[in-house]
Amino acid sequence: MSELSISELQARTGLASSALRFYERKGLLRATKRAGGKRIYDEDAVEQVALIDLLKQAGFTLSEIAALVGPSGRTAPNWRAVASAKLRELDDRVQQIQQAQKALRHALDCRHDHLDDCPVHHRILRAHAEALAAAANNTSPTAHHPGSAQAGRRAAAT
Repeated sequence: MSELSISELQARTGLASSALRFYERKGLLRATKRAGGKRIYDEDAVEQVALIDLLKQAGFTLSEIAALVGPSGRTAPNWRAVASAKLRELDDRVQQIQQAQKALRHALDCRHDHLDDCPVHHRILRAHAEALAAAANNTSPTAHHPGSAQAGRRAAAT
């Protein structure tokens, strides 16, 4: 297996050397050895950095990533459950974004000069207020996100 200096790893991943050192301090990445005081990584470090970046894009914090994947790239035994929970969070966030887009599209396409005069705008606001109230009355994690599927179902049920 080939060895990479930190500058070679930087070139292969696009991350600054300071970011790679930071990942090391956080327990996300490990240099296999040092030569002349310089970090040496094995080829697997390229994929490790790519995995860290993908998990960050999925919304995982660095602490969550550290708990999910060790510095060697081995995944924790519970990685499927953690990934499933994050996927549910992302699905909820996508729904929130879609609801916001719908409201903004209506506002931009609305024939009324003032949104205060638009009955559809008022319906959107009332539905959102109901979702907020329903979320406040529930203790589940997704309940705190009024645009979540769960909050929306609760609002529709009331």
